Amino acid sequence: MHIEHTIEIDASIDLVWSKISDLADIQNWIKAVKESHVHTEKERDIGAGRTCDVQGLGTLVENVLDWDEGKSFRLSLEGLPFFIKEASGGWRLEELGPDRTRGITSIDVKTRFGPIGALLEKFALGPQFHKTVKGSQREFKTYVEGGLEAKKAAKNDHPKAIA
Repeated sequence: MHIEHTIEIDASIDLVWSKISDLADIQNWIKAVKESHVHTEKERDIGAGRTCDVQGLGTLVENVLDWDEGKSFRLSLEGLPFFIKEASGGWRLEELGPDRTRGITSIDVKTRFGPIGALLEKFALGPQFHKTVKGSQREFKTYVEGGLEAKKAAKNDHPKAIA
C-alpha cells in the first residue's frame, strides 16, 4: 500500500528542511509523539535514527534509509502492530518560490496474511494512514508557519519610547 499527500507551506525550503530534517524535533509538532530522541551517533543522513514514544501505539524506531540533503529523506518504521510486515515513510520537498515550499509525505506499508492483509489495508489501515499523514502535515505546517509568525510578532513588538 502506498499513501502520498502534498501540502504547501508558507516558508522557504531552507527553513522547512531545517525543521523536518531535525529528527528529534518531531515531538514538537506531532501531538501524538510524546517523546523522541536520536538513538544513533549520527543525527542526520543514512545511519541516523530516532525512537519515538507515540500515544496509543507505543515505541516506534525509525532509521534513515535514504537522505538527499536539503530535499528528502526516507525512514524505516519498526514497532508497528504485528500484522504489518514492513513499513517506511518520508518527506520530499520542492521549492515553489522564495517563501513557499511543497511538502510531499509518503508511507509504504506491506502487511502479512495475504488476502486478509489486503482487506486490512483497504478498510482499516489505508483510511487510518491517510488520516494520519494529512494530520501530521497540518501539524507540521502550523509548527513552521506559527514559528515564523511568532518571530515576526516579536520583531515588531518593540516598546515605544516616551518623549
